[in-house]
Amino acid sequence: MSEGFCSDDCLHYYEEFVREINFSRSFRKQIYKKIELKKAKRILEVGSRIGIISQELREFSDAQITAIDSDHLMVAEAAERVKGVEFFKSNEDKLTIRDESFDVVLCHYFFMWKPKPFASLMEMIRVCKKDGFVVALAEPDYGGWMEHPNLGLGEFHEKAIQQHGGNPKVGRALQSIFISAGLETTKYINSRIWEREELENNIANEWFNIKKENLITEEEYKSKVDEEMKLIQDNLRTIALPIFSAIGKRVVIQENVIDPYDDL
Repeated sequence: MSEGFCSDDCLHYYEEFVREINFSRSFRKQIYKKIELKKAKRILEVGSRIGIISQELREFSDAQITAIDSDHLMVAEAAERVKGVEFFKSNEDKLTIRDESFDVVLCHYFFMWKPKPFASLMEMIRVCKKDGFVVALAEPDYGGWMEHPNLGLGEFHEKAIQQHGGNPKVGRALQSIFISAGLETTKYINSRIWEREELENNIANEWFNIKKENLITEEEYKSKVDEEMKLIQDNLRTIALPIFSAIGKRVVIQENVIDPYDDL
């Protein structure tokens, strides 16, 4: 498993990352305004993957943009896809970057693959300038997954993420993590109901990925998909996933900060 992210076996959750990016672009624009991204001179993205957010940052800012990821293959692909951004391989839990180097440090769908994300957040704070911003653009909370009728898809997703060392309920914890780290924090929650076309195009793959995790049998997979398609055709299927965001302003670093995950 690559440091800080899931292995190739759970890349289907990266597909959700991409779908969420397409849906929430307008919401991220509001965050960029709140942190005055256009005024930033240096921006760091942590956990950049293939550079989708990096490319968006390049569109919204003339700053010097640096993006890091723990997977060298992802870094290579991102560098090929996106121009005007410096991509580097780095361990997100121990950044090889000087203190107070960036005006804005941000990530997207990053903390969900950190069962104890506090160390990564503290590193992000360390390299952020005083009065700069540390931002979690989006973190899902599969514990808040809503579906009707309840066919158990959300619960299976939780189990699959946990099997790969991830934290499926990290979204709801963002506020406590950021505040415990000494950041002046503003939190947001964004949710959407999957449209019928999205359900039709993705629901079979959702269950196929659950089968790949050996959480259901081939027969159960076929039965679930048949049930899903009938519900979708009758407009009776509802699925929604809450997405949390947090903006943290680095005013001072609290001494003797306490990791809220220490007692978990």
